[in-house]
This record gives sequence, C-alpha cells and structure tokens, in this order.
Amino acid sequence: MRIRPVVGVRAKLRTKHAGHFGSTSGEKGKFGLTTTQILRVVRKLESFGMIDCLQLLHFHIGSQIPTTTLLCDGVSEASQIYCELTRLGAHMRVLDIGGGLGIDYDGSKSSDSDLSIGYTLEEYACAVVGTVKGVCDRKGVKNPVLCSESGRAIVSHHSVLIFEAVSSSLSSAPPMPGSTLALDYLVEGLTDEAKGEYRSLTAAALRGEYESCLMYSDMLKQRCVELFKDGCLGMEQLAAVDGLCELVSKALGVADSVSTYNVNLSVFTSIPDFWGIGQLFPILPIHWLEQQPKMRGILSDLTCDSDGKIDKFIGGESSLPLHELNDNVSGGGGYYLGMFLGGAYEEALGGVHNLFGGPSVVRVQQSDGPQSYAVTRAVPGPSASDVLRVMQHEPELMFQTLKHRAEECLSHEEAYSVAPLANMLARSFNSTPYLVPGPVAGSCGLVNNNAGGGGGLMNGCRDYYYAVDDAAVDTATGEEEQWSYVCA
Repeated sequence: MRIRPVVGVRAKLRTKHAGHFGSTSGEKGKFGLTTTQILRVVRKLESFGMIDCLQLLHFHIGSQIPTTTLLCDGVSEASQIYCELTRLGAHMRVLDIGGGLGIDYDGSKSSDSDLSIGYTLEEYACAVVGTVKGVCDRKGVKNPVLCSESGRAIVSHHSVLIFEAVSSSLSSAPPMPGSTLALDYLVEGLTDEAKGEYRSLTAAALRGEYESCLMYSDMLKQRCVELFKDGCLGMEQLAAVDGLCELVSKALGVADSVSTYNVNLSVFTSIPDFWGIGQLFPILPIHWLEQQPKMRGILSDLTCDSDGKIDKFIGGESSLPLHELNDNVSGGGGYYLGMFLGGAYEEALGGVHNLFGGPSVVRVQQSDGPQSYAVTRAVPGPSASDVLRVMQHEPELMFQTLKHRAEECLSHEEAYSVAPLANMLARSFNSTPYLVPGPVAGSCGLVNNNAGGGGGLMNGCRDYYYAVDDAAVDTATGEEEQWSYVCA
C-alpha cells in the first residue's frame, strides 16, 4: 500500500501510584514496555528505516491520582523518555499522559484518601503542562502535543442512580408487660437462674449501677433464649423479656436506633464497586429536602444475598441521615434517594445477580423551559424474560409449560378458569424484576367463575408487588395473544 504508519509506544514507568487504583503502575505494572523493550523497538524501526514513524509516547500511572506531586513525578519520567526518543531519531510529536484525573467522591479535597484528590482541574493541567515544558526546554526538545484520557473525571457525573425506599424497619422489641400482674407472670415462668439475673437487674437499677444493668439485662436475655430453644419458655414470655431488655437499653441511651430501609434496587447490578472493592459513593435523599432528617438508616436491597446492603457511607459513617417513612409513601408518594458519581463504571460492571437486570433509564437534558430540563428519552429496563434469556433460559417454553400444568390442575374444576392465571403468568414474564407500586388484585390468582364481584382465590391489595400495572398490559384470551405480552 506504500503507506508509512504512525507508530506509538506505551511506556511502563517506574513511578508507582500507591493507591488502590494504582496496581497497573510501576515496574510490575500490567501494561507498557520497559526502557529496554522500548530501545528494542527503536532498533527494529531503525533497521527497517522507519524510525521517523515513531511519533507518540503513551503512559498511565493509574486512575484516581491523589496528588500533583505524584502526577509530576510520573509526567517528568515520561517526558525524559520522550526527549530521549527524540535524541535517538524518532520524530516525536505527541505525549499521551493517559488517565488519572481524579474525582472528589467524599468532598474532603484530601490526598490521603482513595475517595478524594488534593488538587483542582486547573492545578492538574498546570502541573502537567509545567512539568513537560520544563523537561523539554532543558533538553532543547520542541514541546509536544499533549493528550489525556481522563475517563473517570469526564463520565462520573453523567448519570445519577435514583431508587425508592419502599419500607423501613427498626430492630426493636415489643414493649415489656405493662402491668405488675403481667410482669409477675413473666418472672414466675423463669428458671431459678433466670430469676436470679432478673433480681440482680432490678437491684442494679435501684442502686443506679447502669453498667451492671446492661450486663444483667444481656445475661437475662441470653438465658431466656436458651430456655426458649429448649422448649422451657413460651413465645409470649420471650417477647416480654425482649421488651424488658429493650426498655433498659433505651433508658440508658444505648439502644440501637438505626433503621433498615428496604430499597428497590440490586447492589450487585447498580453499585457493583461498593460490593466488589468497597468503593463509596455520595448517597442522599432527593425528597423532603425542606425537612430535617430525624432517622439514621442503612440500605438493604431486594436480593437474597447478605452482601446486598449499603452500610458504609461517605465520611466514615455507618448509617445515613434519612426521613421517617410515613403513610404517604405506601400510598404512592414515594421516598427517593440518589447515588451520585457512579457514571464511570457502575452501569458497565453491573450483572444479573438474583436475576435483577439493569434499571430503567431516563435521559435528561438542560433546556430553557420553566423546569430548566427536558426528558428526551425513557427506556424501560429489561423484563424478566429478557433476564432469563441472558441466563440461557427459554421463557417461551417456560410459559407454555406452566400454562399446560395449570390446565391439567384445573381440568376437573369447572368453578375456575385458567385464563386469568395464564394472563398473570404472561404479565409476570413481561414485567420488570423490580417492585412496582400498585394493587395485586386483578394481576394474579385464580378467578372463581361462580363468585360475584371478582371473589374467589384472589390475592389482596399490597403496596408493592413483582408485576406490571394492569393498565400497562391489555388482557388477552387466546394462546398467541397471551404470549404476545412476553414477546412485546
């Protein structure tokens, strides 16, 4: 073709980024050529009369560079290699400094954390340009064209993960018996050892020995748990002991006041770096901002995995300031939280753990309208059928098999029709795996043809369920129409 190529090399610098994201840097780094290998490339190009084709040098000392001191160290080393290549006859033009421009995830502007950086964008640029210019001027080499690949800094802000807290639970026991008679009943049902611990607890309380109160309270609770396991204590008595111990903890100000907020997402799908490498992201409510949060909570996702929770937050916090959920939430008002700065990797890394696919995506752009933004596109997330196909299952065959089994079970039951059940199955395959607010009634269950008013074997209404809204899917009667819900 008689075309002379433009050649570039990536250098494996000796400068080592010691942070979490610097494992690709240093002499043991994953990518790049050592100085010895670069010299071999130069000799090879010389032997073919193509040394003038070598025009670019690239390096990368790791993502999330914490300080300009480390940055300048790496850029200085690369600039020296650039100048040496020029001396050896290469027609060097471009120095690609790779990525590394960091993000201040926790707002601390500190260089001591993997979650922050100790410089501004302007300081980063000045450090790069000043270092390259200084080395090249000393060597008498023309300053290169500088390129960067700052992916994290560019795309981290491009998306916000918005998810709903659908319910909350506070780990608290029922109140202790309210009457002396009930308390006497509780004590009389205890063994002698447990009675002794109860008396020690009350005596310590009368003396004001609060640490002893906590100790005896814990001993009493553990003793009663063992008695319950052995069948020597009733459930009502165990619950009363829990209430008594909770009352002691609250009175002494040591009760656990952190609630668990159940959120409509999968950590493994939407925030995989939190689970995988302990990466923290800013998370905060985007509702009720005019009200001061009065609760502390951790976030628990929909998966069955024990790791499916968020209990570490920016600033070293083990819980998040949140608002108390009220009846308006279950009535459709909603309480939404946002996770920010996750645009760099979270969407690409997310999997289908527990068969939860990606969330729905809404594209928003700035505009001159009254709201200062416009929704330009809304794409629903994958359905249950889509996720099943990813895992190499056949949802069409699964649907037909389940429908056939339902027909067999109801073949001798004239009072019930299989059509509503088939419709429910079709809706389930075509629905999102995530929770959807609305009633279940009419979405699933068997309908008794002889019962008036839609009675029979029907589920009641719930606030959240795993199905699509009835209004979103038309009812079908034929076999092909039923399956069309899944294929749509």
